[in-house]
Amino acid sequence: MKPLSLYIHVPFCTRRCSYCSFYHVDTARDREVRFIDTLVDEIGAAMPPRDQVLLHTIFVGGGTPTVLGNDSWERILSALAPWMPARGPAEFTVEMNPEDVTREMVSFLRGLGVNRASLGIQSMHEVGQKVLKRCAPETNAHAIEIVMREFDNVSFDVLLGVPKTTPEDLASTLATLLEHGPRHFSVYGLEAGGDMSHEVERFFAAVDPDRVADEYLKVCGELAGAGYRHYEVSNFAEPGFESLHNRVYWDGGDYLGLGPAAHSFVGGQRFWNEPSLDSYLSRRGGEHVQARGADVHGDQVIERLMLALRTDRGAPRDWLTRDASVIESFRREGLIVDDGGRIRATDQGYLVLNDLVLRLGEEKSC
Repeated sequence: MKPLSLYIHVPFCTRRCSYCSFYHVDTARDREVRFIDTLVDEIGAAMPPRDQVLLHTIFVGGGTPTVLGNDSWERILSALAPWMPARGPAEFTVEMNPEDVTREMVSFLRGLGVNRASLGIQSMHEVGQKVLKRCAPETNAHAIEIVMREFDNVSFDVLLGVPKTTPEDLASTLATLLEHGPRHFSVYGLEAGGDMSHEVERFFAAVDPDRVADEYLKVCGELAGAGYRHYEVSNFAEPGFESLHNRVYWDGGDYLGLGPAAHSFVGGQRFWNEPSLDSYLSRRGGEHVQARGADVHGDQVIERLMLALRTDRGAPRDWLTRDASVIESFRREGLIVDDGGRIRATDQGYLVLNDLVLRLGEEKSC
């Protein structure tokens, strides 16, 4: 049977963080019950026949998945049971909000088969957390203690360029987190995008892109020196602990997204659910499939090149259509490494990856 990766979008949050433009709604118990009812219905309608696929990876994100009650988690796992391998999926990740973390919750999720935790730390600095509208550093520290005790495979999220903080504050955050020895880091530069509210737009007006770039290069060096492999633009892992689920995205594998605003890529076709909980809750059975948006006409050459160059494996040189002189100029600028067989972006190249891909993907001059 074919392996399939599954993403589940839980749209609930107790509050909006300053920088967040992802789709979410306020959490409420009645909404949660209706959401789980609809998600179970969508699982039955959208999943392929049971004798065709097995779940390879599961990633539950949001929103804030850890606001869900135990009964909701049990219903989700019961609905997915027909597609589960005997020993569970190779990787089952849940994004965890430090404020929600308790020993009881974490132990419960482990009992359901969750084997990887993605903990949204962002910063260990008091001012930084207030600017981001996140929890206090002490809450982060308490969550880290619990999660690291329960899981062997833990990822920490860290944000770069947080307004009202300094590069020294980031260095202190990184040093503190390295003391705990997580298997994985996801490091994100604050970057405006998506459907932003006026509040989010005001927040990003205070973000300095040059500082974000400087901090990115600094963190790349620090994590490399600590033994972490920079295997994707924003991701660093101890060897052997790269995210299997995210690899599916970058390698062009099949993944199915469930829940409002979730995106999918199956059989070469890209489709998604509308970012509206009300619309999502109004559907039943096959209506979930019928209501999806779809795009099969994108520039697949550029997309394939972009996905490949996001990773440290890079792209085969014969994918590139540019003249050798253009590739050589990027190499001299320190943006790519060319070993004759593959092209890889450097840390400097990752900072301008979109432009790099567009220029490398252009047709050769006559």
